[in-house]
Amino acid sequence: MMKKTTLAVAFALSMTLVGCNQQATADLAVCKSELARTQAEVSTAKAEIEAKVAGLEQQLAAANQQLEQFQATAADAAKAAADQAAALKAKAVAKTTAAKTAVKQAVQQADIQVQQPVKQMTTQEKAKAAGF
Repeated sequence: MMKKTTLAVAFALSMTLVGCNQQATADLAVCKSELARTQAEVSTAKAEIEAKVAGLEQQLAAANQQLEQFQATAADAAKAAADQAAALKAKAVAKTTAAKTAVKQAVQQADIQVQQPVKQMTTQEKAKAAGF
């Protein structure tokens, strides 16, 4: 009888294990299916992100190129302004020097001697000068 009981317990245990094995196989299949779906979603998201990054890198390169152009234009404008300021200063100095020279020449050509006006003597001064 013990053999029959042992045999019955062994049969019941093996049936339980078969049922567990079948459930584990089904669960594994579900997990594999979910893993495949998740991997596909991750791959799609990765491709989208890589495309966005590539687009942003292109925009950054274009912005850097435009910045370099603006900096070159600003440097050229600053140099032109400095050159123009230097030319205007030189022109003003030349005009000032020419004006000073013209004034000196005009003074020399005029050669005008300024005489002090004769002071009128008072009556007392006249008397004193006459010896009174």
